[in-house]
Amino acid sequence: MPTIAQIEPITTARALRGPFDYRLPKRLDGTGVGTVLTVPFGGRTALGVVTRLADESAVPDERLAEPLERAGAIPRELVELALWIADEYVSTPARALTLVLPPGVARRAGPRMVLEAALTDHGRDAVAAGTRLTERQRRVL
Repeated sequence: MPTIAQIEPITTARALRGPFDYRLPKRLDGTGVGTVLTVPFGGRTALGVVTRLADESAVPDERLAEPLERAGAIPRELVELALWIADEYVSTPARALTLVLPPGVARRAGPRMVLEAALTDHGRDAVAAGTRLTERQRRVL
């Protein structure tokens, strides 16, 4: 069984030359081409797609990082299509792979932001005082 996963990180950097080699731990047995993994990358975590498996790497074993966890999978044929798109249209593999990922997957590695809204005293006073607000603004407040 191959022990090295060549992974294209999903990133917006255009000058990135991947794929990058990662050592596959036992807990990720069954990882194949198309597996989406959360990986340590440049001091942060990123999602990456396995584009190839190998038995050895040009990178010394002690320098290889391990993926953190599985985050999904896409069919091998879609990985091949994305790599063809990147080559054919002179794009990055990351951008092309983003096209074939299920919706929302490309953003899962980063922190999630939750927006909350609350009516302030100033807004409550504006509604009560009859300040010039449109009907829609009043409904929102």
